[in-house]
Amino acid sequence: MRLQNIVGMRTLKTGIAVTLCCILTGFMVDNMFYCATACVVTMQDTIKTSFKMGSQRVLGTFIGGLVGLLLVLISPADPILCGIGIMIVIKCCEVLKLSSLVVSSVTFFSLYLGYIQSTPFVYSTQRVFDTAIGVIMGLIINYVMARPNYHDNTMNEFKAIVSLFKINVKKIANGNKDLDIDGIEKKIKLSETIYSKLIDEMNYSKKTFNLDLIEKSMDLCKQIFFHIKSIEMLEKELFLNKDNYKRLQKLYKNEEIILQLKENESPVFNFHLSKIIEKMRNLEDLVGINN
Repeated sequence: MRLQNIVGMRTLKTGIAVTLCCILTGFMVDNMFYCATACVVTMQDTIKTSFKMGSQRVLGTFIGGLVGLLLVLISPADPILCGIGIMIVIKCCEVLKLSSLVVSSVTFFSLYLGYIQSTPFVYSTQRVFDTAIGVIMGLIINYVMARPNYHDNTMNEFKAIVSLFKINVKKIANGNKDLDIDGIEKKIKLSETIYSKLIDEMNYSKKTFNLDLIEKSMDLCKQIFFHIKSIEMLEKELFLNKDNYKRLQKLYKNEEIILQLKENESPVFNFHLSKIIEKMRNLEDLVGINN
């Protein structure tokens, strides 16, 4: 069994990045704690998110170091200035919409309250540099090593959704209204999440993808879901018309259809069912499912 199958690829890449960070930068980094921590924070699902988290980490460290440096020149470890300083740090993080308030605060407190073994200027410079090295290492490893194939993952989700649609249409054909509405909705949301990651990766990939095809597939999934949900809400006894009866027989290879055949009894139901079958075929063509 491969190691990435045991611990997960993101975990494996994080371990490798931290190891290389410690080995390759040990001679130039003052404190490996800040460097390695930044490396872990930078290792995200997409390069775009990694760059965002890494840059916020560096900027947060810079803000904490700068505010601490300026205030320590006025009066070190002064209670009032310490309170003012942390308010400035918090406000800067809010204005810049940074998620790195904790690291900004730690850097500020360490510098301003005197928990350092070097001059304030040297300490603040070293913290920013150490953090930047960790961010860069995390970005490099995340970029070059086994990046997820979000395009194929998205298409595979569509295929799984098609299978789920078929299962539920089979229930409908058998007169069973206990449909897996929640399961379908969760699958569609998952495909949207993976697709959003594909969009994030587009600017960092040399490959080109047919986004129009994916968006059409996504739209078809939502339309089919709407029609299935509409059928679930019908309370009367349902009957098939001849056209839908034939469509179901073709779809399920002449398996037994439980619903009775009455041509004009359930027009709303038959409308939704015909749309489901039609759009399922279109979806299968788009995602490359051979019937």
